[in-house]
Formats: sequence, C-alpha cells, structure tokens
Amino acid sequence: MFVLASVVAAHAQTDSLRTRALQEVVVSASRYDQKILETPRSVTVISADVIQNSTYNSVGDLLAKQPGIYLVGANQTPGTNQSLFMRGAASNQAVVMLDGVRITDPSSPNNAIDLSELSLTNVERIEIIEGSHSTVFGGGAIGGVINIITKKSGPTGWSGNGSVQGGTFGQGSASLTTNVGLNHNFKDGWYVNGSLYDQHVAGLHSAIDTARKQFLPPRSSDFRKTDGYAKVGYHDHELDAFASYKVTTQHADIDAGAFSPAQNNFVEFARSQLNYSIRYQVDPRWTIVGNGSMSRSKRTNISDSSLVRAATYDGNYFKGVYKGQLITNEVQLTYHTAHLSGLVGGGAYLEQMNFNTFSYSSPSSVYGPYTAITNYDSLPVHATTSYGFAQASWQGGAQDRAGLSGGVRWSQHSLFGNFVTYDFNPSYRISGSALVYGSLSSGYNAPSLYQLFDPTMGYGAYTNLGNRVLKPEKSTSYEVGLKKEFSGGSYLTTAVYQTATTNLIEFVYLWNQSVSVPRLSYNDYLGETYLNLTRQRVNGAEVSGLWRATQKLSLAGNITWLQGKVTYRPGDVNVAKTGGHLVQLYSNGAFVTGDGTINTLVRRPNVMAFAELKYQVNPAFSASLFYRVAGRRPDSFYDPTLGPFGALNQQPVATYHLIDAGVFYRHRRWISFSAKMENIFNVSYQEILGYHTRGRSGYLRINFTW
Repeated sequence: MFVLASVVAAHAQTDSLRTRALQEVVVSASRYDQKILETPRSVTVISADVIQNSTYNSVGDLLAKQPGIYLVGANQTPGTNQSLFMRGAASNQAVVMLDGVRITDPSSPNNAIDLSELSLTNVERIEIIEGSHSTVFGGGAIGGVINIITKKSGPTGWSGNGSVQGGTFGQGSASLTTNVGLNHNFKDGWYVNGSLYDQHVAGLHSAIDTARKQFLPPRSSDFRKTDGYAKVGYHDHELDAFASYKVTTQHADIDAGAFSPAQNNFVEFARSQLNYSIRYQVDPRWTIVGNGSMSRSKRTNISDSSLVRAATYDGNYFKGVYKGQLITNEVQLTYHTAHLSGLVGGGAYLEQMNFNTFSYSSPSSVYGPYTAITNYDSLPVHATTSYGFAQASWQGGAQDRAGLSGGVRWSQHSLFGNFVTYDFNPSYRISGSALVYGSLSSGYNAPSLYQLFDPTMGYGAYTNLGNRVLKPEKSTSYEVGLKKEFSGGSYLTTAVYQTATTNLIEFVYLWNQSVSVPRLSYNDYLGETYLNLTRQRVNGAEVSGLWRATQKLSLAGNITWLQGKVTYRPGDVNVAKTGGHLVQLYSNGAFVTGDGTINTLVRRPNVMAFAELKYQVNPAFSASLFYRVAGRRPDSFYDPTLGPFGALNQQPVATYHLIDAGVFYRHRRWISFSAKMENIFNVSYQEILGYHTRGRSGYLRINFTW
C-alpha cells in the first residue's frame, strides 16, 4: 500500500499540522521527482524534523515503526545485528541505498547489510518504497527499497546543528550519544558540510541463555560507534553535483550469539564509502544524472576462551576477518512533462569479498585438540552485474485522472547470465485528493558471493559448500491500493498484496543415498551446500492513516497483516550438485523425500501495528503516547534431535505490546529538548530467541541549531 507520510512525526513543529503531506511531499520512487499523491506505489517519507528532533539514534530505530517492516534487533541492545524484513521478504531481499547507490555487505553469508551500521548523522530524509522494485532499483528489491538521502545545500553562510543525548535501557546500562554537523554555503553555488557522530554504551547484556543453561550469568559489556561524514557540492538551476566520504567504525564487546553469553567475544566493524552524483538539467524536460560509489568494509570477530562454570573455561578460540568491496557506476537520462515521463539508464556494479578464519580448541576442550584455517585471499571471489533499464509513465484522460506506467530492466550477471524484470502500474484519480492503483512487478535476488564461492569441504564431504550454478531467486508481486487525503491533512491509505518467490536458496545437509532416512548415522554424513530449493508465497494487507481531531490533537498509525507459506518438492533438487544423495533442509530438519509445506514465516509476525497519539500543547511544546504490537511468530533454534546431525527447529515467540511516551519542547529558536520513555511498564519480552530486549528505557536529548 501507499504509506505516504511519516506516521512517526512525533516532534514536527506547528506548521506541519497545516501541511497537506500527500499533495506536497516530493519523492523519487520512480527515479525522478514526483509528488506522493501521484506516485502509484507504496512510499513512506521520514522527514528531517523527525530525524533531528526525536531521540532515535539509527536508521533501524526509525524503520522499526513503519508499516510492513519487522526489524530484528531494533529493540535489543546497541551493537546487536539489525535485520530487515519487508512485506515478508527475507533480510537479503530488500535494497538499502545511500543517495541512490546500493549498500550491501559482500562478505556476509547472504550479502545483507546490518542496519546497526547506519546512524542518522547528516541524513536529510529517508524514503521507504515497499514492494518489488527490481526493475527500477536492481536485484534484491523483492521486499522493497530504503533510500537514505543526505543533506545538501542550504542558506548562504555558516549553519549547523548538534545534539547530546543520555539515557539508560535497563540492566544497569548507560548510553551517551553526541552528534554535530556544520554546513557552509557560498554565494556562487558551492557548499561544504560535514558531521561527526559518537555513541558509547556501557553495561549492556546481549544474549540470554534460555535453552542450555550451562553458562554463568553474562557480564556487562560495552559498545562504541563513531561516524564521520564530509561532502562538497555545487548547486544552481542547471547543475547539482556532489562528492561525499563517510567513515564508520564500531566496536562491540558483545556476546557470541543466541543463547551464548560468552565472556570474551568482540566484534569490530569499519566501512569507508565514497559517493558521487552529477545531475544536469539540459532544459525543463530533459535531465542527465550520473552517480556512483566505492565502498570497502572490514569486520573482525574474536571469541576467546569463555567461562562455562566457576573457574572453568571452554578452551576455544576463534578469529575471523571478513572484507568486502563494492564499486557502482550508473548514468540515467530522464524526460518529464505534465503528461508524459520516461527514463533510460544503465550501469554496472562490482562485488568482491574475502575472509580468513582461525579456530583452535585446546586439549582440555570438550571437542579435544583441533585447529582449522580458512583463507579466501587467494581466490578471485567477485561478481560483476551490468544492467540497463527503461521506464515510462503517462497521465491523461478526462481531467488527467488516468495514469499508466511500466518499465523493464535487463541484467547480466558475470556468473549466471541474463535476467529480465518488469513492472506495470495502472492508476486512477477518483478526485483531486484520492487515488486507486494497481501493480504487477517481478523481481530477482542474486546469490551471495559466499553462497557461490565458499570452497569449504569437510572430511568425507561429497561436494564443497559453495554452489557456482545457483540461480537468482525470482519473484512476482501483485498489489492493489487506495489512498485518500481529507481536509486538514488527515489521510487514509490501504493496500492488499501477494508476492510469490521461487528458487529460494537453502542451506542443506547431504546424506548417503544408499541408506534409508530412519537408519542414517553420523558415518553417512556427506557435507553441506547451498541449493535453489524452496518456494514462498506471502499474502498481506496494510492500513495506514493520520487523523487530525483538532488543530492540537492527532492520531497516526499503521497495521500490517501477513500470511506466508513455504513449499518444497524433490523435483527441485539439483541432482548434478548433490549426486542424488539425500537432502536435508537445515532450516527445519526435513528430508526432501516428498512434497512438503511450512505454513509460517520465521521471524515475521502475522500482525504488526504502531500508533501515536499526539497533543500539541502550544507551538513550542508537544506530548506523544506511542503503542506498538508484534504478533506471535516462529523463530529458529538448533535442535540436536533433528538428526542424525541436528538442524533448525521452530519455536513460537509470544506477542508483545509496548507503550512509550515522549515530549518535545523548543526553548529558543536555537535550542530544544526531547525526552522519551520506552517500555513504560517494563514488559519482559523477546524479539527473537536467545537475546535480551530493552527493559524500561529513558532518554533525554538536547538539540542545538545555529
């Protein structure tokens, strides 16, 4: 559906109450500027006011409140991995972009970015585009697109902003966050800006052992994150160009994983990213845009020997160093008039990764003496995708009420060849403030470099872990929606949708085909690999709205309903890769000896909702009450009884309801205060199995503007 304005505008100023957001906010969901009311797709805009004046610290904190999104990690301790699930799609089936250029983590197993990496420093606004958008935004956009747009030019001269925020989220923790940004605009069109962000958290607990119960209680840990950003640009009536450089570093003295409150586990991450963009307005109709990026990331994980009982250590050591690189270059030509718009473009991006790991178990370990080394440095682990795309839209008919748009993209992957995606979007304006629309679109998601190239081949294995003949995951999506704006800025949007995805990539075990399943033993184990094996179908509905009861009182919110099903059948097994041996799905322990169905989606609630009741006391002071619910959902945990080697089983995670409250006060034009209390009733709950969530939390933030 269309989510056409931020429903979390908790701290917008009085002027925003008079804004007709659907008709005035401009977005780039179609790769050219377009009013939200005229955009025949599902779009949410998180504005600069919300970002600057709230107590949120990361992109993930904001996204967790949006319709259609469940973000694992947003309610856990800072430094925890944040995984994005949009409209039932997996975490690697959504595209995250910085100024229109895709960001991924090529060194991770599924190429998905950890959203905890992304702070809000120097961010102007965030556009969320739901649904399949591979035609316009490329591979991976099955569930949707997150486009983070940074600040550009402003008033002539010096200006800036800063903030200091302190707080606690329970468990004896303390958090201090500082952020400062400077901007200078010259009279001739040049501008420079930059920002520095620092967050320090002490006393956090991440993992919670609710399963094995053999570890000692976790000790307090620390988290530190620093971001630096610099941009130089030029802007006039014809030319808009910039180059930016961003550096992110973070260190988490954090637990080893779910159910594992290890005493000596550290994760360090660093990314440097160079972006550029050149936009030239040839005339009122024609525009040329070129953009690109170069990104390098490095993640280091060290897990030293940990306590398992009083004065007893497990004798295990692990160190892994994971590196990734992305290079993107793209050009686009846009034509735009009142009735006809179109664009053509093309580009290429390179993904590269390598990593090396070292594992050691001492003779005193329960595993006995053991050493293992994996080194990717000598392998050419990279892939290049070249692509071209075209899209056109028409607005006309009686009183210009009818609309029609469509597009196509051709992608050529260096490993699996050509792939074509398309979209088709009819729409009709019922009135000047109401639009009904439909959408048919296809998508694809390329296998990760890890899934393609991993050479790991254990003792007695039939094949290696990586599978170079994997195919892209493919999707087809249908959507019908309605959006309506009322007088005073109130609005209501609804949509229903269905997404069917095939060729889903699964991690599997292989077993000796000459032995029946009931008689299998450890001696029949033949290793593990990745296969295109399962299919997924998601049905969903969303409702979002804003009701302004009076000039001072408003209610905003959204609700999402999801129903999913995953199926598999023996005919989809790649016999050339498996040699005809028995295949066991690691995701649920099932042997693919017949057709199977799973009627749940892991880590995706069937119902999600968020609401905010806001009272604008006067132009300088407002108070808000927030409500959030995540319905019952299954999560995965390792079950050694699913054998004979064990696999993932599913366990339900209970519904949770949270109540938050916040206030905003502007003391002077240049200084304001934000305060928020989350989980007021100190509800004990879990997002996923094995990890702590935040208890009652309180934050106070001082904002400066000059």
